[in-house]
Amino acid sequence: MQNMELYYDFSGQKFGYPLSLSINGFSRNIFSRQSSLEISYVLKGTYEVVTTEFSYTLQERDMVVIAPDDIHMLHKKEPGDAGIILTIHIDFSRMAGAMVGDIHTGFRTAICTEQRNRESYFRLRSKMGELAQELMAESNDLYHMNVIMMEILHIAASETAFSVDDLPLHTDYHENYMKAIKYIDGHYQEHLTLGDMARQLSFSPSYTSKLMKRFTGLPFVKYLAYVRVRASLETLLEGRESIEKIALDYGLPSSKAYTEVFRELYGIVPSAYRKQFQKNMKYSEGEDKQKMVLDREQKELLRHLVEEQAQVLYCSEGLSLQKEGEELRLTVDRGRVEIDPTPEGGMVLRISKET
Repeated sequence: MQNMELYYDFSGQKFGYPLSLSINGFSRNIFSRQSSLEISYVLKGTYEVVTTEFSYTLQERDMVVIAPDDIHMLHKKEPGDAGIILTIHIDFSRMAGAMVGDIHTGFRTAICTEQRNRESYFRLRSKMGELAQELMAESNDLYHMNVIMMEILHIAASETAFSVDDLPLHTDYHENYMKAIKYIDGHYQEHLTLGDMARQLSFSPSYTSKLMKRFTGLPFVKYLAYVRVRASLETLLEGRESIEKIALDYGLPSSKAYTEVFRELYGIVPSAYRKQFQKNMKYSEGEDKQKMVLDREQKELLRHLVEEQAQVLYCSEGLSLQKEGEELRLTVDRGRVEIDPTPEGGMVLRISKET
């Protein structure tokens, strides 16, 4: 059973809003894919991120940026690890196309740490701190949250370093796999078999089976069940439908089958998952639903993000400017700093980096 004590979910999709933020200790042990931009930041413990191109161990305060439609898995490095992770999703389907551009060429999956993609790391972490601070406020400012969201997109799209060696391989095998999973995404609520999909894509059943196993590590039937359960989450959390009806609506044969797959995915039964979500929702005396509120332990986990985002004014490779009390501290790892006076009695710092 997963630890739900620190679970928090600001689910923007409830309001048709593209930005969501969650805190949880889940271990996702299967490959997944979503059309949104995902940024996951380790608050506690150690996680492993696995994509079709690389695997990497994320330590505390490391993050990974997952590009839209990239296949990935994010799980605890040690099964018994009391890990906690903060995840931001920005759902492009809830934004005007003219605001987004080509999401498939604008973003790249990348690891961001203090040593790797350093500038992007500090800028993104600062924006996470601003967002956390906004959610902690008694009255959220929608327009400020919009600004933070767009700045996160700008950093992730234009600043994340990405080498040629990290570019995905565009093979026919990979393209056929993308056709297969997109077909599943569009037909998962129907009665769908491996043979049906193979015929629609003009593949043989054996080729289709190998395709799914190679890229997801799962047989077709298991992957389809996982897609159905993930797609049902919003309906589950709304709390209006029974587990049995949700199972049937999303293509599972029974509540028992739905529960088994849900437990495999999230380590918890769906009824407990929904109960914890509803427990976190606050109600007024008139039982009007209110926004979810971060509790003391959750705020403590986010405290360093809130505090540090106000201290780091600028950061790039080998150069950082921080505020410490009433003073500014400039750190240059490599290079030379020259100070020139100005006619007004001030000064100009000239920094030349060593190559």
